[in-house]
Amino acid sequence: MKRFILRWQSVLCVLLVTACSPTPQEAIKHFELQSPKPYGYVIGDEIEHRVVVETRQHMQLAKESMPVTGALNRWLQLKAVKTIVTPQSNGELTQLNLTYQVFYAPLEVKMLKIPGFTLRFKQNGQVVEQQVPEWHFTLSPLHELAIRKESGQIYLRPDALPNLIPNQPNYVRFYFCLMMALLAGLYLAYVYGLLPGLQRRRFFKQAVKQLAKLSSNEMGKALSIIHTALNQRNGKPLFKHQLPDFFKQQAEFAILASELDWFFTFSSHYFFSGRQYVADADLTRLKALCLHCRRIEKESR
Repeated sequence: MKRFILRWQSVLCVLLVTACSPTPQEAIKHFELQSPKPYGYVIGDEIEHRVVVETRQHMQLAKESMPVTGALNRWLQLKAVKTIVTPQSNGELTQLNLTYQVFYAPLEVKMLKIPGFTLRFKQNGQVVEQQVPEWHFTLSPLHELAIRKESGQIYLRPDALPNLIPNQPNYVRFYFCLMMALLAGLYLAYVYGLLPGLQRRRFFKQAVKQLAKLSSNEMGKALSIIHTALNQRNGKPLFKHQLPDFFKQQAEFAILASELDWFFTFSSHYFFSGRQYVADADLTRLKALCLHCRRIEKESR
């Protein structure tokens, strides 16, 4: 009786120790064969397969267990094999990309299969196998079994026409860009006075540039430049006694009445009095007058 009790106590201890010990980790945690649709293939098509295997740490894929590229049978060829191993926190993820190509020409829709194979993983002399199942698919003929002929030629069904890509957005973008380019060109022509009706807005602009290069020793040339700009703005030669009419037609220049009156008086004394002594201050005043005219010219409509 005592032996029987001791034996049961030993069994209970073993069971308790076993229950408390951690569950052994599985060698292969997850397996998946990712494949495309199993129908609609014809001769020459390529079929992509992806094998995903998640294993515990330090499990290495045996390369000799991987399929080898080349002809698998008389109508099936394995074109490419690519292996990607990604380490994870508690194991490794192995991804096997396979590219098959079929060379079978059936007379009618036929069920075929890509053969399976076995992957082996090694760890410390231990080998774990994972079976990759075979995969069935249907292959269609290129033409009908009973070949029809029209005008002595083999009748073949054409491929379905692809959907047309809408081109309306392209036309809208094209005309929008064209309009923006036209507006930009018009703006540049407006700024540089290239439009026919805006030539009058460039007279004093050119005069300011010419005066900037002159010194007080070239007073006669400076006066001629301003006279030319005023004549162009007026559309005909402008004299001092015509200033009131000029201000009526060009009302924006009326604020410079005193300056323009001084200009004509100074110009008359310089050219007709025989006294051509000038100072730098006179040239500075002429440049300021021309600059004021340029501002009015630029802002006028």
